[in-house]
Amino acid sequence: MKRAILAALAVTVLAAAALAAVVSGGPASSAAADHVDAPGLTPPGGNLQLDITDVYAWRARNGKAVLATNVNGLTAAGKRPVFASGVPAVSKTKAVTYWLRIDNDGDAAADVNLAVRFGKPNKMGVQSMTVTRNGATILTGSTSAGKSIKVNRTGAVSGYAGLRDDPFFFDLDGYINILSSDAGKSLLGCKTPRTDFFAKRNVSAIVLELPASLLTGANSQIGVWSATTVGSKQIDRMGRPAINTVFIPQNPFEKTEAYMKNQFNAGQPKNDQAKFRAEVVDSLQVLYSLNDASGDDKSDDAMKISGLADVLLPDILTFDTAKRDGFLNGRKLADDVIDAELGLITEGAVTTDCVSKNDRAFRAAFPYLATPH
Repeated sequence: MKRAILAALAVTVLAAAALAAVVSGGPASSAAADHVDAPGLTPPGGNLQLDITDVYAWRARNGKAVLATNVNGLTAAGKRPVFASGVPAVSKTKAVTYWLRIDNDGDAAADVNLAVRFGKPNKMGVQSMTVTRNGATILTGSTSAGKSIKVNRTGAVSGYAGLRDDPFFFDLDGYINILSSDAGKSLLGCKTPRTDFFAKRNVSAIVLELPASLLTGANSQIGVWSATTVGSKQIDRMGRPAINTVFIPQNPFEKTEAYMKNQFNAGQPKNDQAKFRAEVVDSLQVLYSLNDASGDDKSDDAMKISGLADVLLPDILTFDTAKRDGFLNGRKLADDVIDAELGLITEGAVTTDCVSKNDRAFRAAFPYLATPH
């Protein structure tokens, strides 16, 4: 039974890998925190410019809040993707917007909406950039060309948009080969450093650094998520890592259920508990059974699963802007979210993928993400 469950876990990643292979033309093993999390985002019908790969939120050493969201996942070295724009004045095009949404009163609805919009790229790939807060402009500037860093500043707000190294790190191949009896291949029980599949991959990053007072309400605690829209249609959204990828059907645990990943991407966090909690519980029941062979007392599993489902949904990254500790309080670039989540969702049966850091050192200064490949 345990081997069958582990096989299902491997299939989860393989399914996402097949999608990524269609997009990148690269190896048939590529998926990540939220990279290419639904077929609706896969070319030719979809657009990786609108596919959110990861969301980050942390308190900088200068006391400001840093928010970052990445798109254009799985970009190979030498490629120079741009952000989507859309020109409302041109026939058959609609405005594209990248959102960082903030809930500051705990109702899972956005109270602060940071909207980032881009113009058409010039011959160098540079685009104009405008950031608004609840409709009022707080930053204007442009994207960076290639590996350069163009820091845009308006008052106390700093913004960057451009190519960066993908900060996500994970031994994907070890996870796919989790059932292998070869200790050199399997993720299960790994004890030595492994290969980071996302080494030498780039993303298009949007990074904002701003006073926390522009985000908070009555206290320092907020919730953060990112979204992409075309006109009034929401294409993708993400808060915590891998919620849609792992828990929303169809996945190997719920092969007979209706496909819901695009529905999840189009939804709002305030509705997550009502619409998707049962799916999260179903998957957690399977994942928790990985620990049964160790003699685990199963009598408290239902209580633990229920509590964890309430943490995972709504899909919002909780962040106390007054504190500098990372995931689950916000998410820093260097946070090993895979290890943290593996232990949580398997009740300690799998605790690490033996990849503990990014392939490139993060910058100490804004925009913090590492130099692209």
